[in-house]
Amino acid sequence: MSLTTDAASAPFPPGLPVADVVAATWTPMPTATALAPTGAAPSHAPRRPALEVDEPLPMPLASWGVPEARLALDEARLACHVPLAPVTLISALTTVVFRCGDHAVKVYPPGTDPGHLARLATALTGSASALLPIAPPIVTSWGVATLTPWVGVAPRRGPAPTPAAGWAGTGALLRAFHAEHLDADVPVWDPLRRVVTQTRDLPDAAAAVLLDARGTLLEELARLRSPLGVGVVHGDVSPSNVLAGPGGPVLIDLDFAARAPLEYDLSSAARRADAGEIDAVTYLAFCRAYGHDVRTWDGRVVLDAIAALGGVAFRIWDDRRAGRELTWLDGAVARWRTPL
Repeated sequence: MSLTTDAASAPFPPGLPVADVVAATWTPMPTATALAPTGAAPSHAPRRPALEVDEPLPMPLASWGVPEARLALDEARLACHVPLAPVTLISALTTVVFRCGDHAVKVYPPGTDPGHLARLATALTGSASALLPIAPPIVTSWGVATLTPWVGVAPRRGPAPTPAAGWAGTGALLRAFHAEHLDADVPVWDPLRRVVTQTRDLPDAAAAVLLDARGTLLEELARLRSPLGVGVVHGDVSPSNVLAGPGGPVLIDLDFAARAPLEYDLSSAARRADAGEIDAVTYLAFCRAYGHDVRTWDGRVVLDAIAALGGVAFRIWDDRRAGRELTWLDGAVARWRTPL
C-alpha cells in the first residue's frame, strides 16, 4: 500500500516571521454580533456562519473506543507483513495503542487523514531523534493504524514502556530534534482547530466567545517575533513522550509536529514549572540542556493562552464523551471574553 501527499505546500524557510507562517493557513472567523449571556433564551436571529477547518486528526465520537480499535487492528493484520501478536492494550484516549509483540500499533479514529500521517513520516525520515512508523498508514473500516517498533524497557508493573529521560534529558533531545529537522516539510502550525470543531454544538453565544478568542490569539500569534525562529516543533513535549530507542532516547507521538515558533515546545515545561508540577532545579536543568529559557520572552503569554484555549476544547470533548454536564462552561466563557 502506498500513499501520496500534496506536494504543493513547500516548507517555510527557517527564521521566517511568524506572521508569514500563520497568514498562509489561517482563515479568520466571521465577525460576531453582540453576545447574549450563555443562559439567555434563544433568539430568532440567524445562526452564526459555519467556520470550516481542515482537521486531519479528528477527535473520536463517543461510540468509538477500544473495541472498535481492536476491530481495526484485526483488519490491519491482513495488510501487515509482520506478526501482530500477542496483543496488550497500552493506552486509550483520542487514539488507542496496543503492544503487539515487537511492535506498537496506534489506531486513530475514523476520519483521520492518512496523508497527514504519511507526510509527517516522510518529512522526518531517517530521524535519529524521533521514533517513526515502519510502514505507511493502514486505512481500515474502524480507523487508521500505524506500526512502529516497540521500544523502551517495560516496568515491573503494567505493560507500558518506561520513559527514557527526565526533564534534562528531554531538553537535550528536544534541542537535537529541532536542529535535525529544522527544514523538514511538515505542515504549518494551525493551532486551535479543535476549538472550531468542539464548539459547533454549543449555544451560539458561548461558541462565539470561544471562536472570537481563537481569532484574537491567532492574530497575536501572527504578530510575534520568535527569538529562536520558526522550525519543526513536536507539539507535546514531556518526558512521557521520550522512550529509549536502539540508538538512544527518541521522541514519540509526533502527530502534531508542525512548523511553528520553536518556543512553543519549550513553553510546556515553563507552564509545568509555573504550576509547581516540576521544581525550579528540574526546570533549570531542562533550560540548560536545551540552551534557552522561554520565560525571558514576553511573547510566551500568547503561546500559553493558545495552550489553555486548546485545553478548553479538549475538556468539552472529554466531558461530552463521558456524558458529563458542561457545568463549568459559563465560567470558561467569561474568562475567554478577554483572551489576553
